[in-house]
Amino acid sequence: MSHRYLILSVGYGQGHHAAARALARELKKRGDEAVVSDPCAEAGGLLFRLTQHFYRFCVRRAPWLWGITYGLTDTANWAHAVTQWPLTRIVRHMAQQLRAYQPEVVLCTYPLYAYMLDILRQRGGFHGRYAVIVTDAREISRPWMLSQAPLVFVPDEGSRQLVLERYAPEEERVIASGFPVADHFLPPSGRSAPTDDNLELIYGAYCPHGETVRDLESLAAAFPRASVTVLAGRAATALLRRFCRQVAGGQWHIEASTTHMAELMQRAHLYIGKAGAATVFECYASRLPVLVRFALPGQEQGNAALLEEDGAGVRVSDSADLTETLHRLLANNAAIWHRMQQNMQAAGYDGAAARIIDATERRFFG
Repeated sequence: MSHRYLILSVGYGQGHHAAARALARELKKRGDEAVVSDPCAEAGGLLFRLTQHFYRFCVRRAPWLWGITYGLTDTANWAHAVTQWPLTRIVRHMAQQLRAYQPEVVLCTYPLYAYMLDILRQRGGFHGRYAVIVTDAREISRPWMLSQAPLVFVPDEGSRQLVLERYAPEEERVIASGFPVADHFLPPSGRSAPTDDNLELIYGAYCPHGETVRDLESLAAAFPRASVTVLAGRAATALLRRFCRQVAGGQWHIEASTTHMAELMQRAHLYIGKAGAATVFECYASRLPVLVRFALPGQEQGNAALLEEDGAGVRVSDSADLTETLHRLLANNAAIWHRMQQNMQAAGYDGAAARIIDATERRFFG
C-alpha cells in the first residue's frame, strides 16, 4: 500500500536538501508519493535570503561568527519563536500546503519545521504524523530534540547515546539510522591503491583564500604527478590564474562546483575539505577517506569527530600537516589508507534512507 509523504528541507548548506532528495528517491522507488518542499524559501521572503547570505558569509569569511550564532540558536526557544513574526508567515504557508497535499507523513530535515507542525497540530490544522531527520553527528543541538515529533533519526549510535544522556528523551523515540545519501554514491569497483604516481584528490576550497593557495602550492610541490580536482566556488577564476600550469598540463581541474560529485568520488583516493554532513556521508558511501581541512564551529565539529572515531578521516591543521599526513597515508603500500576504507565499510551507514522509511512505516502504519 502506497503512502503520501511531504519532506520539508531548507537551503542552509547542502546537507538538508541532500538528505531530503535521498529520502524522496527511496520513497518513489517503493511506489510512494513524495514531495520535497522548502517553506522558508517559499514564504520567508527577503529575511530568509538575508539569513542565507549571512550563513554563506560565516562559512567563507567568519567561522567564529557562526560559532556564536550556533550557540545562540542552541539556547533559543524555538517553540515560542514559531508563534512570532516573521515565522508566522511560514507557518501559514505550511498550513496551506498541508491542506492542499494532505500528506500522511511529514519528514523534516530541519528542526524548525517540527515546531511549526507542533503548533499546527495543537490548533487542529494538522492531523498527520511527522519525524525529524538530524543531519549532523555528535554535536546535536537542543532544537533538534525538543519538538514533539514522535520520531527523531540521528546519524549514528554514538550520537544517539549522547542525545539520550544530554536531553533524556524516550529511548524508543530516537533511532540511529545513518545519514540518507543518494543511491548513486557507491563503493568503487577496481579503485587502485594510491601512490605518488597515480594519486587522485578532491580538494574543497573552504579555507580562507591565502590558506587555500598555500595548500595547493604544497600539494603541487609534494605530489607533482597527482591529479587534483579543486572545487573552488567563487575563487575558481583566481585559482585558475594561479595554477594555470597544472591546469594546462591536464593534471588539475579547477571548477566553481560540480554536478558529478559521485563520479569524482568513485575515481578519487581522498577528499580534502570541509566536514559538511552531506559530503562526509557521501564519502562514507563511496569509501573515500577524508582529510578534514575545515569544520564550521558547532555541528560540523561533530562530523569531524565521527570521522576520527571511526578511523575514516584525519583532521589536518595547515599545509605542512596536510602533505605530511598524505605521505603517511601512502606509506607501506598505503596501509593506513586501506584501513580507513575498511573502517568506512565497517561503520555501516549505507542504506540510511531505507532504514528511515522502514522505521517510519513500522511506527506510523504498524
